[in-house]
Amino acid sequence: MQLPVSVCPARVLAANDAGDADLVERAQRDRDAFAALYREHYGRIANYVFRRTGDGHVTEDLVAEVFLSALRYLPRYRHRGTPVQAWLYRIATNEVNRWARRERRRTRRLFGRMEDIVDGAGDPNGDRCLPNFHRARLALNSISPNHQAVLALYYFEGLSIEEVAAAMGCRVGTVKSRLSRGRDALRIALDRLDPAQGRKPGSTHNGARAPNRAGQAAPEGIDRSISARMSGRTSL
Repeated sequence: MQLPVSVCPARVLAANDAGDADLVERAQRDRDAFAALYREHYGRIANYVFRRTGDGHVTEDLVAEVFLSALRYLPRYRHRGTPVQAWLYRIATNEVNRWARRERRRTRRLFGRMEDIVDGAGDPNGDRCLPNFHRARLALNSISPNHQAVLALYYFEGLSIEEVAAAMGCRVGTVKSRLSRGRDALRIALDRLDPAQGRKPGSTHNGARAPNRAGQAAPEGIDRSISARMSGRTSL
C-alpha cells in the first residue's frame, strides 16, 4: 500500500475547520460532498493508521472501516467546537485500538521469545541484534492501546495536547498523564529488547531500567525515528 505524504495536522485542524464544517453539513445531504470530505482527509487518516499498525493491508481495511463509520454516523454529527479532523481521528483511534488489543495479546505471547533472541539464546553465531524497526514496532504494540494512541497522535501526527484530547474525547490532564505513562512503558519495553540497555545497574527486577519520570529525552536504546520525535516534544 502506497500512502500519500502527510502534512502537519496540528495546524491543519484549526485552519480547515470552518470549511470542513460547511462540507460536513452538505455531506449530510449529498454523497458527492462526502466523497470530497473523504478525499480531503484520507491521507492524514491513512498515515495515522499506518503508523499505528505498520501493515499496509491492515491499514487499508481499517481506513475503510473508519470512513464507513463516518458515513454511518454523519447524520448525528454536530459541530460543537470539535474539528472534523479530530472527529475522524477519534473514529480511527477507536478502530485501531480494537485491532491493537488483539495484536497486543499476540505480541505478549511473542515477547518472551523475542527476549530470548536478543539474549542470544540458541543462537550459535551469538547475533544479539534485533533490527531497530522491528524492536520499536514490537515494543509499541506491547503497551496499552490508549498509550499507543496518545504517543502516535502527539509525536507522529504533531497534534497539540488540546487536539489530542479532542481526538480522543478525554480531558487535557488525561492526555498528559497517558503521555507520561506511555513514554515510561515504551522505554521499559524497548530496554527489554535492547541488549545494550538491559540488565544494567539500576535496572528493575525484569532487566528494564527504572522509568524516567522527569520527561527527559528518550534513552539511547530507543529507535531513532521515535527518539527524534520524543526528544523534540517532551514539554507538556
